[in-house]
Amino acid sequence: MNWSRIAIAALALTCLAVFACTKIEQAPPPSGTLNMEVLKSLDGIPSEYGNLIGVTTSSAYPDWAQLWFEKPDKTIVVVKVDWRKGRINGAVTVIPRK
Repeated sequence: MNWSRIAIAALALTCLAVFACTKIEQAPPPSGTLNMEVLKSLDGIPSEYGNLIGVTTSSAYPDWAQLWFEKPDKTIVVVKVDWRKGRINGAVTVIPRK
């Protein structure tokens, strides 16, 4: 008899805990978060990225260069290239202009 009461109480508490939970609202992404795109092909840089306007490097990643392109709508696109191994990183940073 005691086990059935304990089981019913445990079931009631479990139901109460499940139904008392509410979905936590996710915070919006912080302002200034840049968009990332994935290149469709890693054998070249799409011409729709526009004109090359700059090249930068970082001492933290000496084998990589960042190629900065400007689309016709003034959007900036950053493509990362490993110039030693001759490969392109598939993740591209897109910076919209307003």
